[in-house]
Amino acid sequence: MVVGVIGLGIMGSAYARNLIRSGETVFGVDPSETARAKLAEEGGSVFETLGDWVSDCDAIVLSLAAPHVLASVCEKLVTGLRPGQVVVETGTFSLADREEARSLLEKSGAVLLDCPVSGTGAQAAEADLVMMASGPEEVVAEIRPLLEKFTRMVMYVGDFGNGTKLKFVANHAVAIHNVAAAETLNYADALGLERDTVYRLLSSGAGQSRMSDLRMPLMINGAYDPPSASLKMFEKDLRIIGEDIEDKGVFAPLFEAGRSVYDATVDELPNQFDTASVFETYKSKSER
Repeated sequence: MVVGVIGLGIMGSAYARNLIRSGETVFGVDPSETARAKLAEEGGSVFETLGDWVSDCDAIVLSLAAPHVLASVCEKLVTGLRPGQVVVETGTFSLADREEARSLLEKSGAVLLDCPVSGTGAQAAEADLVMMASGPEEVVAEIRPLLEKFTRMVMYVGDFGNGTKLKFVANHAVAIHNVAAAETLNYADALGLERDTVYRLLSSGAGQSRMSDLRMPLMINGAYDPPSASLKMFEKDLRIIGEDIEDKGVFAPLFEAGRSVYDATVDELPNQFDTASVFETYKSKSER
C-alpha cells in the first residue's frame, strides 16, 4: 500500500518508520528539513507540503500537534483527496476540532477516522501502541491490517468520537500515574532508599503501573531529552481534558492536583523535556 504520513514528529516519524519496515511505500510530509531527512534515510519519500501525491495514497495518517494545524491540513487535503479515500487522525484534539476536520474532508467524499493512540514515543518506536479506532466499522475493518503495522492493538470502539473520549480517559490516568511515580520516588529519596531498589519493588509489587515502569528509569537517570512525550505536547492534552472535565461538571481532584505539578514544571524547565521531568519539581519543592 501507499501511505501518506502527515506530521513527522515523535509519533508520526515512528508510524512512518514502522510502515516502511513492514514493506509499505510511505510519503512523509513535514515542514522540518531535519524530520524529512531522517525519514528519507529510512527509505521514505518526503515532501515539505501537500501535493499531487495525495491522490496516489491508499490511506493517509495524520499526526499533528495543534488544532489550527489540523484545520489547515484538512482544508488543503480537500482539493487532492479522492471519494472514499481514508484519512486516519491519530492526535489528541477536542471533539469539536475532530468534527470540524470531518466536515471539511466530507466535502471531497473522503472518510475521516478518529483513531488516537495510547502510548509514548518510545512505545511508538517499537509499534507498542494501543489505537482506539472509531468511525464506520466497515472502513476500520478494511484498514485494520495497515493500522496493525504501527500499533500493538487496534480496538474498534464504535461511533466517530469515541476514540477521542477514550483517549481523554487514558491520558487522565497517565497524567495521574506519572505524577504518582515522581512523588513516590521523591518520598523514597527522603527515606534514604536506593532508587533502583524502589524501582524493582514497584515493577513487581502491588504499586506497579505502566507509567512507573516507563518513566521512573528516566527520573532516576535525569534522562529527559530527547523526550518520549514532551511537556509542551502533554500540557496541550491536559488543557483539552481539563476543559472537558469542567464542561461536564466532573469531580476530579487527583487530576487537578497532578495538573498543578505539570504547570509548575512547564514554568521551570524546557518544554521539550520529557514529562518524567515532573520529578525535578518534586525535588526542588521538597525541604531537604
